[in-house]
Amino acid sequence: MKFSLMFFSDAYPEDAGGAYAVVSELARFGDENGFEAVWIPERHFHTLGGIYPNPAVIAAHLAGVTERIRLRAGSVVVPLHHPAALVESWSVVDHLSMGRVDLALASGWNVDDFVLAPAAFAERRELWLDRIDEIRDLWAGRPVSYPNGEGAPTAILTRPRPIQAQPGLWLTATRQPETFREAGERGLNVLTMLAGIGLEQLAEKVALYREGRARAGLDPATGTVTLMLHTFVHEDIDLVHRAVRGPFLEYIKTSLASHLRGKAVDAGHALSPEEFDQMAEYSFERYFGTAALFGTPEKTRAYALAAAKAGVDEIACLMDYGPSLADIRASLPHLAALRRSFEGAGA
Repeated sequence: MKFSLMFFSDAYPEDAGGAYAVVSELARFGDENGFEAVWIPERHFHTLGGIYPNPAVIAAHLAGVTERIRLRAGSVVVPLHHPAALVESWSVVDHLSMGRVDLALASGWNVDDFVLAPAAFAERRELWLDRIDEIRDLWAGRPVSYPNGEGAPTAILTRPRPIQAQPGLWLTATRQPETFREAGERGLNVLTMLAGIGLEQLAEKVALYREGRARAGLDPATGTVTLMLHTFVHEDIDLVHRAVRGPFLEYIKTSLASHLRGKAVDAGHALSPEEFDQMAEYSFERYFGTAALFGTPEKTRAYALAAAKAGVDEIACLMDYGPSLADIRASLPHLAALRRSFEGAGA
């Protein structure tokens, strides 16, 4: 099992130096302690994650304060961007980081995000999948033709030319089983989360991913399945509960409101405050017990082993859902020890 760090929200107080200072601190910690990557999302127009409108900008900064850790878009919303603009931006980051860029590619889900590209919302899935080959071609230096300002087909070659021949590419897949198969058939990795499912159901989707790779003539054992998990590891279980419960409940409420507003969730009717609180409480109990990396080193190691049995190759530890910076700092040595426990032949 490999471990990486992921950002998704915005819950850091200004007296901690602001969110970007904390992102930099945690990225440096990951760099110094053998974590695979740091994932930076693309989010828009909401308090939940709105500080991440362009992951390439933050990755460019992190390139200068880290040396080894991979810098990953987790995820870039492909239908909101021209493929050439996306490749140009991340090619710059590839240079600044000496070839440490990877990209997770998502279709997008929040209808409000598409004020940036309103015509793309209805066909976002088709655009998402169609543009993958364009991104690969442009990155590799193969010209791609697009209409210019006069409508004339114009073959372009993006610059600067990136350092890597190809970045690692992930397809972001959550609810639709066929997306896992699609990722396998295209030879991509998978970035996923436990969206209303447990590890048993995830194992079924991972099997589709491996089946897709085999169907494409690829070794089904290759390819990386990365699972995003909200994370807090500490030897004191009382501290875990204290650090996580209040902030995570608020995070769930903010996330639920965002999904309702963005029409990714349909409750069927306007929720009363009591119903809203009940849904948040139910979600918290499910996450804390079965869908997050919360607990002691022993408990979280057991969960990571169960995830590995389900076919997960990497856990992306989501850090910024609300615990105080002091609590996060107290947990980091235990998370690093958990990562180290999976190293070597005896792991």
